[in-house]
Amino acid sequence: MALSADAPARVHEITRPGAAPAHPTAAQPVPAHAAAGPTRPAPAGDPARNRRLGVVAIVVSATAMGTAGVFGRLATPSGALIGEALTMGRMLVGAVGMLVILAVGRRLGVLRRTRLSWSVALGGVFLGLSLATLLSATVLIDLALAVALHYLGPVLSASLAWVLLKESMTRVEVVSLVISFAGMTLAAGLVGGDPAVASGQEALGLGLGVASGIFYGAALLCYRYRTDMPADVRSFWNFAFGALGTAALVAVVRPDLSGMTATHWAWAAAFFLVCGLLALGLLVVAGKHLRAAELSGLSYWEVVVALLLGAALFGEGVSALAAAGAGLIVIAGVVPLLGPARASSTRAR
Repeated sequence: MALSADAPARVHEITRPGAAPAHPTAAQPVPAHAAAGPTRPAPAGDPARNRRLGVVAIVVSATAMGTAGVFGRLATPSGALIGEALTMGRMLVGAVGMLVILAVGRRLGVLRRTRLSWSVALGGVFLGLSLATLLSATVLIDLALAVALHYLGPVLSASLAWVLLKESMTRVEVVSLVISFAGMTLAAGLVGGDPAVASGQEALGLGLGVASGIFYGAALLCYRYRTDMPADVRSFWNFAFGALGTAALVAVVRPDLSGMTATHWAWAAAFFLVCGLLALGLLVVAGKHLRAAELSGLSYWEVVVALLLGAALFGEGVSALAAAGAGLIVIAGVVPLLGPARASSTRAR
């Protein structure tokens, strides 16, 4: 299936003249004169954008994503670093799962007729690389710190969306993003004390955490393109290209899986389903229905989940400042939702 660079935002299904569209809920083709511009604002109240669905999707996704560090640690043999291999399995299971869902829903024809574009392919590759580096970081440093570095991504995404996509932010959204970032630094222990180190390779863990944040921001930005693509189709390609990206990483790093026991593989399987098919599938749904600023603010809920799980399961300390940071994250995620929904844009590429 060929990739089309800078393809116009349109329904990518082939129908006979006069026949009803194969996917009745998809947006109708954009006229040629309208597709020429870089963006085409969606009308207010656009039925293709369901804000409530987007909010539910990102909250559930972030909660499931927050458990990734727990599953990763339980699935990793002592002294090993296999985040790349676990992430490849996560993506492969997600791709197979989405393929089954499409088959059961009799939507394989939609998958076959939908044109790909570079933003879809890169979104999957960036996400795969982001999650691989994050999972390795959670083995080397505290869960909250690793996830906090990962969540440099939403700040990067929102900033680039403002510059590249002309996706403006209201004062409320800017304040929300700043509060989220401040809360994240407090929750991770980046302010007011040194975070505890889970291994003797802190520098490597910090580097992997920063890399995961950069890749994640790039992935979130890619999701703001081609919002015309059905969520189930995009989820499949997201997993497929994520698997390809992490497979290349595995070929280079060659993680040692010889220490994996039946218990490790059982935890890995749970990780594939909860943090793969469920969490990443819903992330794509959220990216389709929420603006970058809304998605960024609510995404920080994962930091709170990781903080609580790290304290409850691994005895990682929670200071008063960290608790305050978690509270700020919750407040910042709710604030943008108190105002009226704003129109989104459907973009090409």
